[in-house]
Order: sequence, then C-alpha cells, then structure tokens
Amino acid sequence: MGEKFRLIVDGARAAGLNMAIDEVLLESQKETASLSTLRIYFWEEPSYSIGYFQSVERVRRRLADRPIVRRITGGGIVLHGEDLTFSLVTKRSGFLASGDVKSSYLRINEALRHGFLPLYPGLDFVDCKTVPSGRAKGERICFEQPSCYDLAWRGRKVVGSSQRRVGFGLLHQSSIFLKGKKEELIECLLRGFREKRGVSFEEIPLSAEELDRAGEKEKERLALSEWAYAGGVFC
Repeated sequence: MGEKFRLIVDGARAAGLNMAIDEVLLESQKETASLSTLRIYFWEEPSYSIGYFQSVERVRRRLADRPIVRRITGGGIVLHGEDLTFSLVTKRSGFLASGDVKSSYLRINEALRHGFLPLYPGLDFVDCKTVPSGRAKGERICFEQPSCYDLAWRGRKVVGSSQRRVGFGLLHQSSIFLKGKKEELIECLLRGFREKRGVSFEEIPLSAEELDRAGEKEKERLALSEWAYAGGVFC
C-alpha cells in the first residue's frame, strides 16, 4: 500500500511488439529493482493472443484470419482491438503480488472494480464457485469461460487476466472490455489503483533502449520453433 508506480500510457503497437515490451519490463524488475510499472496499451489491428500453455497448431486453424501472438502468461484466447489492455509488473514481495494467484487477482481486480463502478453500476466479481477447474490448453476462449475473481457486468465477463510469476517478479496482463471514451476508461483504471490501493503514479514513457530490446526480442522469437511465425504472424 502507498507504493509509487511507473506509469506508461502507450499507443497502439503490433501484437508481437506489445508482448515483447511486457517481457522487457518484467526483466527490468530483476536487473534494476526498478519501480513497479503499470503500462496501458492498444493494438495496431485486431489480433489474437493465446496463453503460454496453449497449442499453436490447434488454435491456428481456428484463428487464421487475424495475427496471433503468444503471451508469456497463461490463460485462454483473447481477441484484442476493442479492449483497454494493461500490464502490471511488480516485485514478488509487493502487496499486489504476494500470496497465491487468486489472492493477487483479487487485490488487483478490487482496484479495477472500485475505479470502474461509478460508470458501470453492478460491476462485480465472478462467483468462484461457478468456475470450472483446469489449466487453459486447447482452444479455450478467455472471455467465454470466466475465472475466479474476474469481473462481470450485465451477465458478461468484461475483465480477463493472466499472470507470469518468476523468482524476482510478477507480470499481470489484463484486458478490459467496457465501452467508453478511451480517456475516461484510463482515468477509471488509475483512480481504482490510487483510491483502493494507495498507488501514486509517475509517468515515464518507454525509453529508446527498452524499445530496442523489445524489438530484438520480437525478432529472436522467429528462430524458436515453439514461437514460430504462422501465416506470417508472430506467435
């Protein structure tokens, strides 16, 4: 509580570069013990992201009409383009990362609910008792199958998230499907973290070095079969 975060309000980027930037930010947590980071971003074109554990071959046949990118986090298939996407990177000992995955989801999504509730009355948590167990493999569509502590509005899941936990830090990626002006949605997101979690923000854009590293990381994926291009897109 009361932590200062680096804030990055990014523009629209290609799917592969978006994922590479998030990975660079996670690595920076180890290298520099830097500030926790909240990055808000968008997509150059409608694109699918798939979970780390999902089979490219199985989803490629179904999703051949759009670019496909693999996340380093888990979860299911998400079609991006109309969502507000954010990533949160923090040290493992931080308040938002401590405990198990469900505890972390709850702390983060409590902030989201607090921030968005004034504009979206009735926004609430998915009942954990209704959520099936099991890891997302195969062709699971993220927003068709809610997870514990996801957020729903008017009977529909509107916030989906996934995490990658390593020894030094946490990467939390989340998509928010609520209609509204971009500026209002961003302000709701930030207000939730400020008021519910006591976070303050210092806006620090991505550096040229970070973008260069992300670009190189995107290229490196081409040499690895499990991250190979499928139909000309990074996955």
